[in-house]
Amino acid sequence: NPPQANVASGSSFAVAVLLEGASDVASAPIQLAFDPKMLHLNDVTLGDLMGADGQPPAFSKNIQNDTGQATIQLNRLPGAPGVTVPSGILVYLNFQAIGHGSTTVNMPGVAVRNTQGQVVAGGNPQVTVNIK
Repeated sequence: NPPQANVASGSSFAVAVLLEGASDVASAPIQLAFDPKMLHLNDVTLGDLMGADGQPPAFSKNIQNDTGQATIQLNRLPGAPGVTVPSGILVYLNFQAIGHGSTTVNMPGVAVRNTQGQVVAGGNPQVTVNIK
């Protein structure tokens, strides 16, 4: 969220990865792919969804700006129940626009899993970024 961003070259902007209808969510691995000539991923910060009950999740990130990829892992701690909320933010992606033109941030094969390891939400979310 938003599905499309219009930003000025050199500016920073954030994209929220939102999950609606979260039920018994225990893990959310996310892969990112972006054009490193257009965008620089400054940071990934934790949203409110995985810790909605006050128990902080295990959170790790591996940002590779040279190749335009990032891997994010969100997991509830062992023994913790899954999170059930109407909607919430998994992570915030904090980018800097460094090019000009239109580009897409892809999150291929998102597979949010419940405490039983079953996929409860998935897909291939995308964000189009127009850099002026």
